[in-house]
Amino acid sequence: MDLSGTATSFTVGDPVHVSDIEGEYYGVIIEHVDSATLCVQMMKKQRDRMYHITSDAYHVPHDAIAQHVAMAGDHNKAPRAFASLGFRMIDGTTFVKDEDEVGDAEFPLGDEAFDPASDDEAYDSSDSIHDFIVPDDECEPFTLAEGNSEFVQETHAAVRGFESWAPASSREDGVRRFIQSMEARAVVIDDNNRCARNGGAAPSYSNPQ
Repeated sequence: MDLSGTATSFTVGDPVHVSDIEGEYYGVIIEHVDSATLCVQMMKKQRDRMYHITSDAYHVPHDAIAQHVAMAGDHNKAPRAFASLGFRMIDGTTFVKDEDEVGDAEFPLGDEAFDPASDDEAYDSSDSIHDFIVPDDECEPFTLAEGNSEFVQETHAAVRGFESWAPASSREDGVRRFIQSMEARAVVIDDNNRCARNGGAAPSYSNPQ
């Protein structure tokens, strides 16, 4: 777990606690704007008293990040990462704040797929790879795999199949929404990289041929 807030430790998908002149709020990193600024997608409390990841996103300077939990791109760590900020995951986009689960307050149990892992070593094992993570603004634009190998064909078929996948349970639905949320963030990063590099039109992410 990384609470240092160094520029190299910030990764897309990491949850953060922001403290600035607007107040205190929580969100998820979706983009590196520049060397000192992040774009954070906000989590907001709704009428159901649960927090939901919204479409609102703001530029946040590094020094306004009060707490940051690094996942190093491993989204399996999301339940424990959000738990470190005081939230219990219901699914991929819905959360309950620990302090709200008091008295007679009732909230969904949530899917077991989003229960925090019991092994603290899940975080420790990734600490040594932070120095090898390439900043988002230095990544090459996304390209489709070429060739007609069985692996390429199966991978592209799986991507196309995901778009028509109808989840058969609440657990599968939560996983689907979480993947879609991560995909949307990755698309934003790739689009920005293409604009910065004059990389031309993006390929079809969801319908590779």
